[in-house]
Amino acid sequence: VGDFFGKMSAETAAVAPPGGVEAENKAKAAFSAGAVKLLEPVVGEMDARTAKILASQEVLTKQLEAFSAALGQFEGVGTAPHLLQYSEKLNASRRKLHKVDMCVQNTRERMENIQRMHTQLLAFEKSQKERRMAADEGKGKGSAQAGGA
Repeated sequence: VGDFFGKMSAETAAVAPPGGVEAENKAKAAFSAGAVKLLEPVVGEMDARTAKILASQEVLTKQLEAFSAALGQFEGVGTAPHLLQYSEKLNASRRKLHKVDMCVQNTRERMENIQRMHTQLLAFEKSQKERRMAADEGKGKGSAQAGGA
């Protein structure tokens, strides 16, 4: 990750806008902050809805299992052929529920990856800012010493 951002910074410096690299960095930081403010409520709402979906699916799974157990009691009875139709529908519902559950889990993992990448990006931006400030302080001390000599 560090090499990637370092390479990006070098490429950015090569094609810097008229305001210079610092102006570009400020624009990127402003854009990034705006994008986060814009997307944060959406991500929060999606996360809350995902949690509700998982909870409702858990309840539905328990109900399907209970219904399946109740249908299992009648499997040996030869006078109820119409139960086979419901049993097949129940199994199809279980398969669909499993697919939806997998999709929700994949979505949640992607959201966690995005959040982790965002945290890493913020940490990288902070370290870059600290490096620039340290470099600027070093330049200031160097010119003060040269002027005093």
